[in-house]
Amino acid sequence: MQVSYFETARYQVPPTVPAEWPVPPGAYDPETGAKAYQGMVDRVRHVEELGFDWVSLSEHHYSPRILTPNIAVSGSYIAAQSKTIKIAILGPIVSQSNPVQVAEEMAMLDTLSNGRLVFGMLRGTTNEYLTFDLNPAEARERTTEAMELVLKAWTEPQPFGWQGRHFQFRTVSVWPRPLQQPLPPTYSLGTSRESCEFSARHHIGLGVSFAPFEVVAKSTRYYRQECARHGWEPTPEQMLYRANILLAETDEEAHDLLEKQRSGPAAFPMRAGVRDALLKLDQRNVAGEARTPNVGGSLPTSFYGSPDTVVEQIKRCREEVGVGVLDLAFQNPGAPDTGRLMQSLELFAEKVLPRIRDV
Repeated sequence: MQVSYFETARYQVPPTVPAEWPVPPGAYDPETGAKAYQGMVDRVRHVEELGFDWVSLSEHHYSPRILTPNIAVSGSYIAAQSKTIKIAILGPIVSQSNPVQVAEEMAMLDTLSNGRLVFGMLRGTTNEYLTFDLNPAEARERTTEAMELVLKAWTEPQPFGWQGRHFQFRTVSVWPRPLQQPLPPTYSLGTSRESCEFSARHHIGLGVSFAPFEVVAKSTRYYRQECARHGWEPTPEQMLYRANILLAETDEEAHDLLEKQRSGPAAFPMRAGVRDALLKLDQRNVAGEARTPNVGGSLPTSFYGSPDTVVEQIKRCREEVGVGVLDLAFQNPGAPDTGRLMQSLELFAEKVLPRIRDV
């Protein structure tokens, strides 16, 4: 089992910041922001020393919850400050990006990092489409078209034109190409039928996230079925699972922290009108089965407890879901700083990581 650390550039939010999305930019403090990015680099260096395989980044906007709106910039800086750890861009929200620019930036990052890029293409949460004034109802079509264009830009040897429904380019001729050929490790991120089918059709990986084992297992099973239909079999490392983890010395301590997290307010809830409107537009599925929309709601914590308990949960995840990569968002409920987070990372590296390598 490979393990990735999900880095969010943790901004220490004072209680005076309005708990809403979008968060007013006047609440941003430049010094706190600078400390957040320095902390990001310090944690990446630390998890590299601890033996984590990847560090992952994800694009989000308009709040301090995930302070990486430009992951090409974030990934490049992390690559310059680290040596061997994989830089997992999971990922740009391709539905609202320029796919040619994404292809250029990610190829450049792969080359600058000496072939350390892992790349995932993301549809994004429904509220993100409002960031660039896009129609959320078109997100699935835009995502599929953008992913097709990124992959072709990386693999087509001659300049080509692209006249799609959502993207039009007279000429596409991307320089540089990725250092890793024919592609860096690449994933379509999502539990939907469309994500599974796209990944299988293009012989790339599938990334699932933030749902219980039995839910994401439906997607990985469907993905493997579709891969077989296209004449190939994915490796476990071509299936990744991003999930929350709350690790403590004992099960009792972890349970208390989990209850504190569950009883607390959502970090940045949406205004009722925005949330209700987006819920109507957020039509999603799990391997073709309808899924209840979740806009601005809390995400489950799939791994929690002592090291022994978490090891058993990871073994169960491997058996039921089949993934070979865990992308873990370490939780730090109620702590005003990242001290508990660092303790959790070290505890995981010492008492969990060595025991799951052969899972």
